[in-house]
Amino acid sequence: MTKDHLQKLRTLANWRRIVPTLVTLSALFFGFASILSTLESMRLGVPALLARSAQYIMLALILDGLDGNLARWLKGSTDFGAELDTFVDFSAFGAAPAVLMYALLLHGPSPFWRTILPSAIVFSGALRLSKFRLKDPLRGQGGFIGLPITVNSSWIALSAFAAQVLYPDDHILVTGPVSLVFQFLILVMISLQLSNLRYPKPSNKVKYFAPAALVVLLLWILSDTYAAWIASILVLGCLVYVLTGPMIHKRSAPKRVER
Repeated sequence: MTKDHLQKLRTLANWRRIVPTLVTLSALFFGFASILSTLESMRLGVPALLARSAQYIMLALILDGLDGNLARWLKGSTDFGAELDTFVDFSAFGAAPAVLMYALLLHGPSPFWRTILPSAIVFSGALRLSKFRLKDPLRGQGGFIGLPITVNSSWIALSAFAAQVLYPDDHILVTGPVSLVFQFLILVMISLQLSNLRYPKPSNKVKYFAPAALVVLLLWILSDTYAAWIASILVLGCLVYVLTGPMIHKRSAPKRVER
């Protein structure tokens, strides 16, 4: 094999690694953009920006699922990409939803709870990802140990988006009966993140990932009202995954053993 052929192979191999990494960095960007949008909302007193913050988190979620799929399709998986992905997960799905939750709770009656709940989201996310790195060498390919951090972040982002669009002046996620259910389920999810329950990873299957990505993109394409109703449906999807995930994973165990 000539030097030119070797150089072409090296260039191809580099691109196979670079493309997924660029997608991962894009997810990191939108996670950080969510934090900036939330800060701008608090600085300017414009609650509508919180809906944009939620959209950024969901866009980061799709990019986070896409980078892993691209790495497998292009055969460009690397240890560097896997480590980078963990930092993206913490910033986009740990810190960003915690900051968003803090902004929402500014309209609540308790400064103490305003600090405690976002802090619990961050702590649980950090512990969950540390456990993920140490105890899951397959990085979720055989199923997650504990609820994925992306589920709670989606629950917060989708709920915030729907509430800001449909009930912009009512703060239903902060006061009233809806807020009790919303915040209680956040506590349930961040507890499940640290559990040993096994959850399936649907994002590594195109037949699940592609429709999910399309639906999330509709949050940007459709009018705010229609997008808010879609977000509400996706909120219910989060709950279904939380409740049925361990059973689905258990039932699919024999197939994974065969493979």
